[in-house]
Amino acid sequence: MAAFGTFRNSHRTPGRLGAPVRDPAGWEPQELLASDDWVYRLTGADLDDLDQAAAEAARRGIAVVDLTRDDFPLPRLGEVLQDIRRELLDGRGLAVLRGLPVEALGRERSALAYFGIGTHLGRPISQNAYGHFLGHVRDFGKSFDDPGVRGYQSSAALGFHADHCDFVGLLCMQTSKSGGESRVASAVTLYNRMLAERPDLVEVLGRDFYWTRHGEVPPGKPPYYTQPVFSFADGYFSARGVSSYILKAQGLPGVPPFTPEQAEAMALFRSTVPECAADIPFERGDIQFLHNHVILHSRNAFEDWPEPERKRHLYRLWLAAGEGARPVPPAVRESFSGIHVAGYAPKVVIDPEQADEAMA
Repeated sequence: MAAFGTFRNSHRTPGRLGAPVRDPAGWEPQELLASDDWVYRLTGADLDDLDQAAAEAARRGIAVVDLTRDDFPLPRLGEVLQDIRRELLDGRGLAVLRGLPVEALGRERSALAYFGIGTHLGRPISQNAYGHFLGHVRDFGKSFDDPGVRGYQSSAALGFHADHCDFVGLLCMQTSKSGGESRVASAVTLYNRMLAERPDLVEVLGRDFYWTRHGEVPPGKPPYYTQPVFSFADGYFSARGVSSYILKAQGLPGVPPFTPEQAEAMALFRSTVPECAADIPFERGDIQFLHNHVILHSRNAFEDWPEPERKRHLYRLWLAAGEGARPVPPAVRESFSGIHVAGYAPKVVIDPEQADEAMA
């Protein structure tokens, strides 16, 4: 059973671009994999907490999308979740809850329990232009080469990236036939390795890049936004991934082509980050939480089952940390606060096929 205690003895010193970063989220992959103290196995008492909270929410007729922490009391598990929140903010930046009995619970009750857990870590926010507060990571047969398609809608391997929120959660409802392992990397370790090798290119990544909005454009905004890959605010480091968001911005109106220095810096980023990564296979019922400002994540390509009911399926949560959130520059805060477009309305769609139809 995990202690989630690295935050209790963590040490962080104020950082700046061009100097090494000392942060508790700066771990090496072999260090992470040498222990399983980042995995918490749900106990019978924890599951009783979840059952009682879910039953009471259902009795009161509270829709999943409207659920708050006060609506979902967890007398025992709630204390564990507060330690996990601290571990995300002031420790390694990742944690896994293992053992949610998703097969026995079914989709609706699993989604309710998962969403309720999320409210103890942060505030759920919208993940796309359709206002989905509960996302579906599933191969919907879309081509990742399409500029308007986001990677979670395909079976393709994904580059290392950070989602548009403080914390991202993934609940594994179904595993793939093969592949699809989650890959996580410390952005702090990546930055420090790159700095030791090419400080000039780290400086390039500390300047603004253009990022596509994938067609999910807020009123009055261009189809892109700008921010650095590596940022600092109040001495705190944060990072984005060099992924499809940068590459697919090329060709948008008003976006200049990459400079030779930018291309070289991105190439070094992409070649270095796998050395900082650890592969974490998903088990059915696993819930993985990551702190997007310090942890980059990706996914291996996967082969799926032919039967629709067996297809790989993850429920996803985007959470705003609220009070105590990591300081980040204003441009980063704006782009990490969910996706809001004209006509946006919060909703939770439990069934992945219905969610896909709504986005067609």
